[in-house]
Amino acid sequence: MNIKNKLCGVSTMSQSKSMNYPALGWAIALCAVMAVTEVLLGTKGLEWYADIEKPAWHLPMAGWVVVVALVYLLNGFIAYRLLSVPLRSGDRVIGLVSLGIVMLFNALWTYAFFATESTLFGVLGLIAYLAPLLILQTSLWFYDRKAALFLIPYVAWVVMYDIPLYYVIWRLNGA
Repeated sequence: MNIKNKLCGVSTMSQSKSMNYPALGWAIALCAVMAVTEVLLGTKGLEWYADIEKPAWHLPMAGWVVVVALVYLLNGFIAYRLLSVPLRSGDRVIGLVSLGIVMLFNALWTYAFFATESTLFGVLGLIAYLAPLLILQTSLWFYDRKAALFLIPYVAWVVMYDIPLYYVIWRLNGA
């Protein structure tokens, strides 16, 4: 194992049943930084959001808190897997960069929708979000099938719930 992989806790040897604590630490740090970024970018528009029209099938705020927590757990799991399963370094970089871009797009979507108070930016941002999300799904399919299988329900959620929901919100609020 080279020194760079050792510092990052990256395993290049056969999979071990033991916990890779450095990889876990990096995965948690990535999720924490992105969660703080998302909160800083999106808390401004929460009052606006409470007042706009939403369809009856919209989740209440408590439901969204659970969804966001599950998304960050999923992102942490994927980051941990990418840092700890045996992969070629180029594959690891592609997977981690894809995950980082997905997480950054998620934070930017929060800003585009909440901070700008724009229902149009909300729906267009989700459509744009599909590109990095599908790139991540594809890269995981090639590099870590287990992580790819865990991501499928989230991709389905975005396609079958988030995009239709924010399209309807846009239409209900002056499209």
